[in-house]
Amino acid sequence: MASPPAELDRMPPTAATRRPLVLQLALVSAVLAAVLAALLLGYVAPRTASAFAGFGDDLLRSGATTMRELLQEQTDQNADVLVDLIRRTSSARERALQDLPLEALAGDVAAIRAAIASEDQARSERLRQNVVVLTDEVQRRAERAVATRLQALNQDHAMRAEAFAAELRTSHLWLVAIALLVLLVVLGLGVHHVVVAPARRLGQATRAVAAGDLAVAVPPPSADELGDLARDFARMVEQLRVARSTQQRLTDGLAHEVQKKTAHLERALQDLRSSHQQLAQAERLASLGTLSGGIAHEFHNVIGGIRGCAHELLADETDADRRETLGVIVRAAERGAGIVHQLLRFARRSVEQQADVDPALVLQDALRLCEPAARGQQVQVERQLAAGLCVRGDADALHQVAVNLLINALQAMPNGGTLRVTAAAAPGAQPGPGDVVLTIADTGIGIAADDLRHVFEPFFTTKTSAADPNRRGSGLGLSVSYGIVTAHGGTIAVQSTPGVGTTFTIRLPQPRR
Repeated sequence: MASPPAELDRMPPTAATRRPLVLQLALVSAVLAAVLAALLLGYVAPRTASAFAGFGDDLLRSGATTMRELLQEQTDQNADVLVDLIRRTSSARERALQDLPLEALAGDVAAIRAAIASEDQARSERLRQNVVVLTDEVQRRAERAVATRLQALNQDHAMRAEAFAAELRTSHLWLVAIALLVLLVVLGLGVHHVVVAPARRLGQATRAVAAGDLAVAVPPPSADELGDLARDFARMVEQLRVARSTQQRLTDGLAHEVQKKTAHLERALQDLRSSHQQLAQAERLASLGTLSGGIAHEFHNVIGGIRGCAHELLADETDADRRETLGVIVRAAERGAGIVHQLLRFARRSVEQQADVDPALVLQDALRLCEPAARGQQVQVERQLAAGLCVRGDADALHQVAVNLLINALQAMPNGGTLRVTAAAAPGAQPGPGDVVLTIADTGIGIAADDLRHVFEPFFTTKTSAADPNRRGSGLGLSVSYGIVTAHGGTIAVQSTPGVGTTFTIRLPQPRR
């Protein structure tokens, strides 16, 4: 599909179609020089040569006329001089005839004088006619000489006019060439200084801005149209900088808001998953508690009967082997009774004693019991127990929970470590007292991820070492602790990383006053 005209207009010129401004100006100058040469050679030079030839012709015609007039005047003067000479000669002869002494001659003197006078007059008339003929002949000869001379002058004038026209054309060609050269040099230098160099700098700045570099130095504007373009470009770059800064701020704010919302959603999702897991675990443990309570109630009487019968037999038995066997039965029955008692405590969802309890003192008392074992295992105990905390519940039950968690923590650090115990008040979301948060954290072996969701289930334990009977557990400590904390209206959660440690967090509500 062909590109629309707007897109074609925006396409950058290729190397084949790009026409530098200097080349365009050179072409324009060449065209102007050609026009000037055509004007000079086709109009000015012919008119100048024609004017020169016409002026020469006028001079020749004027000279010819003047020469003819002078010749005519000279001929007339010569004729007048000859006629005057003939007249004076005739007059002189008449006076000489009058002075001749003809009276001494015989004959009619007057007739002789008249005849001589008539002859002399006839001779004078012939002389005058000869003068006229001579004058006309001289005039004709002079005119032929003048015509011949004028023809030679015309030929010489034509040759000089042609030479002048050729010289004029050569001069015009040199004038056009020099003018074109000077024009090209002046235009080249001027255009390069005024147009090409600023346009090149502006183009470099434009390409830098197109590449995303808004810190480019904008060329200083000049006092012309390119200066207006440079100022507009500088304003555009400044607006782009402001727009990019605004966009960056908006992007950063949006990213921050997205991050906050994402973190909030992740926390909400985590809380939802945790709540779902807690609800599922609570429902599962409640079912287990109900089942365990029913089983414990049924086994309590059976184990009590076995223990009572074993005690009676042991009191009457004198045989040592049988007494040892009966002792094993009694100890097994008592151990079973203890397990049944713990199952009953796990199944129980109520607090036997209600009183104000300081959880910090409960933790302090539990630590006193466990600190000797901690010192023996080279475990460093860190405590942060806030004063003035208060919960409503059973101090002995909470003490059992604390002891269970502390013992588990010490058993997870057989080769030493750090035990951190804290008690602090957490502000509530609603106005009024918040929760009391108790944490017991160790740097022990940790709990595997697959075992975390089962730690509060009855009879689930990871302490299965047959070599050390003291480290084998019944799997009821954490389930009993869970039942006690739940009975107090609180929650207990665990976080653990294998090889890093485990943290138990207990939240108990503070009583409203």
